[in-house]
Amino acid sequence: MKCLDLFIYRGAFCLGLMLCTSLGLCLFQPPCLADGSSNGNDRIAVVISKKIKPYIQVGDGIQAKSEEIKLDVDLFILDPETKSIQDNVLHQLALTDYKLIAAIGPEAAVFIWAITSIQSPKIYTAILDPENCTGLPEHAMGIALKIPVEIQVKEISRHFENLGTIGVLFDPTFNQDFYDQAEAAALNHSFEITPIKVGSKTQISQQLQEHIGKIDAIWMIPDQTVISEKIVHYVIKQGIYQGMGVIGYNSFFTLSGAVFSFEFDYKALGSQAALKIKSFLESGQWTPDPPLFKTIVNQRMAKKLGIIVKK
Repeated sequence: MKCLDLFIYRGAFCLGLMLCTSLGLCLFQPPCLADGSSNGNDRIAVVISKKIKPYIQVGDGIQAKSEEIKLDVDLFILDPETKSIQDNVLHQLALTDYKLIAAIGPEAAVFIWAITSIQSPKIYTAILDPENCTGLPEHAMGIALKIPVEIQVKEISRHFENLGTIGVLFDPTFNQDFYDQAEAAALNHSFEITPIKVGSKTQISQQLQEHIGKIDAIWMIPDQTVISEKIVHYVIKQGIYQGMGVIGYNSFFTLSGAVFSFEFDYKALGSQAALKIKSFLESGQWTPDPPLFKTIVNQRMAKKLGIIVKK
């Protein structure tokens, strides 16, 4: 399966496991009432790909919001490498007539869409690139962990003053389309976008050196070639040496010295998913929405570099 979800990129950044008991999860036996009813609420199933912190937090957010909006939720944790657990989850899903089955993460999404014997509507969340997720149908509904490029450019413009040129570090094999969209979106703002193209990790140092003096900031995006803990630290250090800020896409970047990053509140994403599910069950219509996100400014580093970044 070739699903490029955000947590693959973040795996090198020490995303630890959380105990499933922190959610009080009903892993295998749905807590239905004795007569099989569910207090008159809609009952949904939520299948979590694996026990990593962001997925668990999304599930926590779905569960918490569902209590407010009168959805009954049964949560299951899938172990993609253990067939007996997968079989058990499949058996439990078949026991209850769920109004909807939701997947958190790519493994769970592929798992639920492969179940042809269950006709309940299905949705996904916490997948970065559903279009390239093998096993996920084109018509699949859900919330991708993908902030539209034009929105990212708008947020960068809103926060930064006096930026002339931003260099985007990326491998064209994976992110040429992202760059093209960013370049086009920047035409409506006060700065320019320029490419820092690399085809391998070994080209990063040379390409950065070639762009020193030509750019005012470095924008790092999720990219298979240029994303690792070691590379992030290296790029940020080079930026600091040259008085350039780095823009990243999660808290690891700001903690490592980037001046700005886009970040997800995974529990809030779960709440967003629960509200979308409730709306879909009531209307039968699914309207795609961008994921909720927040922006983080590292004012200490911005001040050190002499960069004006508005909150």
